[in-house]
Amino acid sequence: MCRVPLRVFCEQVSAQNRWSNWRRRLTSWRHLLERRLAFDRWYPHVPLALAAAPIGLLMIAGAVRAGLGVGPASLEIGALERDANALHLSAIVEAALGLSLLVIALGLGIRSRLAWLWAVIATGSGVFIRLLAGSRDRSFAAYYAILLVALLLYRRRFRSLSVTSSSIFAITAIATFLMWSTLGALRLGTHFQPPIHDLPSALYFAVITFSSVGYGDIVPVDREARLFVTGIIAVGLLVGATAFSTILLPLVGGRLRDILGGRPDMDRSNHYVVVGQSPLARNTTTELESRGEEVTLILESAPAEDFYKERDVVVGDATDLSVLRTAGADKAKGVLALSTDDAENGFVVLGINELNPSIRTVAALNDPKNEFRLKRTQPSLILSLQSLGGELLAMALTGERVDVQMLSRVLQVHGAEEEEDRSK
Repeated sequence: MCRVPLRVFCEQVSAQNRWSNWRRRLTSWRHLLERRLAFDRWYPHVPLALAAAPIGLLMIAGAVRAGLGVGPASLEIGALERDANALHLSAIVEAALGLSLLVIALGLGIRSRLAWLWAVIATGSGVFIRLLAGSRDRSFAAYYAILLVALLLYRRRFRSLSVTSSSIFAITAIATFLMWSTLGALRLGTHFQPPIHDLPSALYFAVITFSSVGYGDIVPVDREARLFVTGIIAVGLLVGATAFSTILLPLVGGRLRDILGGRPDMDRSNHYVVVGQSPLARNTTTELESRGEEVTLILESAPAEDFYKERDVVVGDATDLSVLRTAGADKAKGVLALSTDDAENGFVVLGINELNPSIRTVAALNDPKNEFRLKRTQPSLILSLQSLGGELLAMALTGERVDVQMLSRVLQVHGAEEEEDRSK
C-alpha cells in the first residue's frame, strides 16, 4: 500500500528537481548574456534616457502649437506678450514638463535617483494631461504610461545621489516652476490689479509669490486668479522644500553617516548583508547591485575609499548581535561573511543562526585547515576560492569543459553538503 504514494512522491520530487535545474540554467544563461553585453554599464538607464528625451521635445512642440498656434521658430518674447490671451494653462504646464524631461533624460543617463523621481512625476503628469486632452492624444498617453511602468520596474537601478546631480535637478525644478508660474501670470494678466501685460512683471509676481513675500502691489481680483495664486503657493512650497532638501540633506546626511556609520534611520529589509572589506566582498556587492539588489555593508572602521561613499555602510563589529540587527541582518535575504578572517566569518554565521536560523548564510573559507571548524557553524554555503580555483585549473589543464553550468553545479554540491551537515 505504501509503494504507490512513495512512487508518486518520487515523481514529484524528480519533476521539481528538473524544473529547478532548468531554472538555474536559464538564470545562468541570462547572467552570461548580461556579462557578455555589459548590461550593467548601459542598461536600463541609457534606453530610459533615450525614451524620455523625445517625450520632452514632443511636449514642448505640442504646447507651443496648442497654446500659440505657431511653431518654435516664431516664438519671440514680443509675440508672446502680444498673444498672452491665447495661452492655456494646460499648454504652459505641458511645456514646463517637456523642458524638465530634457534635463531629466541627462540625469537618467547617469543613474541619478533624483532624476528618476522627477521623471516619474513628469511622466505621470504627462499621462494625465494627455488623457484630458482628448482621444487624439491617447496613443501618446500609452507611450508615457509604458515609460512610467518601466521607470517603476527599474527603480532600484537608479542609486546615484551625488550633490552635483541633485543640485542640477533642484535648479531645474525651480526654473521649471518659475516658467510655469510666470507664463500663467502672463496669461491671466487681466485678472490682476494692476493688470500684468509683460514678462518682467509676470516674473516679478511669480518670484514674490513663490518666496511668500507678497508685497501686495499686485493682487488677484477674481476666482480664477485666486486659484492660480493658491496653486503657486502650494506647489512652490513643495518644489522649494524638495529642491533645497536635495542639496542640504546629502551634505548633512553624508557627514552624519561618516560620524555614526551607515544610515541608522533606514528600514533595512529584504536585502543582502555583506561583511568585510575584502576584494571578494566588494566584487560581490557590485554584482548584487547590478542585478537590482539592495546591499548593506558591515565594516570594522569608517571607510575612506570612494567605493563606500554612496553605499549603505554600517561601521562596527560584525560578530556583535546589535550591529547585525542595525544592519537588518535578521530581515535580510542572505548574509555573506566574506572577510579575510575565518574566525570572524564563523562567528557571523553563528550570530545569524541565533537571530534568524531561516536566513541563508555564506561563509568565505580562506585557509583550508579551518574548513572543519567553519562547517560546524552550519552556514548554508561555504565558499573556498582556493579549492574552487584548484578544481577549475585542473579541469582546464585536463581538457574538461569549464562553463557556467559546471560552476553552478559545483556551488550546488557544496551547498548540499552544508545542508546535509546541518541536518545531522
